[in-house]
Amino acid sequence: MTQRTMKHNEWVKIVESRHRQKKQNTTVKTTLPIWSMLLGGFIILSAAWTYFVDSSSEQVQIAAIDSSAQKRITRYFSKQFMMGSWKFNNIDFKNGELNVFIQIPTKLAMSDYEVKEYIRNSLCPAASNRVWQDVQNNDMYIYLYTDMPRRGKYALCNS
Repeated sequence: MTQRTMKHNEWVKIVESRHRQKKQNTTVKTTLPIWSMLLGGFIILSAAWTYFVDSSSEQVQIAAIDSSAQKRITRYFSKQFMMGSWKFNNIDFKNGELNVFIQIPTKLAMSDYEVKEYIRNSLCPAASNRVWQDVQNNDMYIYLYTDMPRRGKYALCNS
């Protein structure tokens, strides 16, 4: 029943080897988050770069519509809806597009496709109209809504 006793030198060797193994494991564990943070930062920077490059090109189109052209476009649509129960609300000039909002008293009894075709054929200006010279290469959308614009129907007008 003799039990081998450990000498101090053997004990120190075991403790040092465990310490070295721990140090190697923590080195691997600390470099992984650093690389993942660098990769995440690169992805965020590239996404921001593409966003700002795309938005700056859109602002060039917005700048093409000056204030006098905006007034002429607004005047055109306000004259179209002076009489009757359909009301011209406003036009938003932003992001290379014009959004024309028209409030109607009741929902149209048409399918979504029929409403879009109705807007394109009846409410959008004719291709020969002066409005298209002011709109230039921007997109024009006409929204029809009863209570809230986000619940309404819209269509893209083609020049």
